[in-house]
Amino acid sequence: MRSSITTGDHLETVLGSVTLATVGDRLFSSGLIPAQRGSADSEARQVYQAAAGVLHRAGSSLADVVRVRGWFSDGVGANAIRATHAALFDDPGPALSVIGAPNLPNGVKVMLEIEGLRGCGPGLQHFKPADGRGWSHAVRSGDEVWVSGLTSAHVEGSPRSDDGAERGYGKTVTGVMQAVSSALTGAGVEPSDVVATRHFMARDVHGWAFPPAKLEFMSRSTPTSAGITVDRTGDEDAPFMFECEAVSGASGRATRVWSGRTFESENNYCRAVRVGDVVYVAGTTSIVPGEIVRHPYEVAGQVEDILETIRWAIEEHGFAWSDLVRTRTYIVGGPDRLNEGQEALRGIVGGMEAAAAVIGVPVLGRPEVVVEIEATAVSDSG
Repeated sequence: MRSSITTGDHLETVLGSVTLATVGDRLFSSGLIPAQRGSADSEARQVYQAAAGVLHRAGSSLADVVRVRGWFSDGVGANAIRATHAALFDDPGPALSVIGAPNLPNGVKVMLEIEGLRGCGPGLQHFKPADGRGWSHAVRSGDEVWVSGLTSAHVEGSPRSDDGAERGYGKTVTGVMQAVSSALTGAGVEPSDVVATRHFMARDVHGWAFPPAKLEFMSRSTPTSAGITVDRTGDEDAPFMFECEAVSGASGRATRVWSGRTFESENNYCRAVRVGDVVYVAGTTSIVPGEIVRHPYEVAGQVEDILETIRWAIEEHGFAWSDLVRTRTYIVGGPDRLNEGQEALRGIVGGMEAAAAVIGVPVLGRPEVVVEIEATAVSDSG
């Protein structure tokens, strides 16, 4: 039931990954980067065409895509991604997040991640399609829901406030969480069914406290979480973006594991969630119980520690380490640090026929924390 597609591109060579990993009908791409560096418009066209090509090889198409995540590293990249996306995806389209980061692999301006379900296109349900732009606030296939990266740009009557920066940020986050809740219920599930979340914060709000609305949202399901500081969120420099996945009925059948960190309990999330044949692993760092950072400031050492924790979380749910199907790695620093992290990843998960993406970010939760990794495992046993 598990297979993969390779293209011989740069990241396959560097990471030992595959371009597309499939388990049954589930499709996960690595970070797709352009074969030739150029303008943001050129690179966006290249990565979207690469996505269409690799899906075609897998017996699928863009109609089966449920989530697209576009990364850009220059000021015009967001517009290039959105324009190309709208040209290739019919309305209503998949969930979409567009995020700015300072560094992408091989110095490119645009990188794309896609997730799909082979054959799901005719049965997809959409909530709040963005007319003419090829995406929707939420997409549902069967019991599963994917919510786009929503920001204050998607909250009616709730722009960023000028009556005090941190107070305005609190209002923004509260409005975004309300929009996410509306997207979930619009797609026929509840916030208590959420299994995995990630939020992206602009660097000028790094370290600011979250309002009660965000913590209350997380408390309804205790999902996984990844919190990443980025350059910008792609929506008029909105300071906060939130996306998530949910499974109908997960509130009654999901299982969870915790690593023992107090930060997990204080922020209402867990290390890994299992629902059916999928394990979602939270954004994991080298911080251990006692809130101690192992291998401070060291990229390779933290990659090794983190992957040990991820393996433990996957195996705690009864899966095999070989069920790992995707990693997404955030690294603080420039190209040399990305290269160091990619080499470390290759040494541990290279050759496992898993998809992988690497993103350079300006900062993570603490100065000595320089790597964070999310992961997904899918069992192919039935």
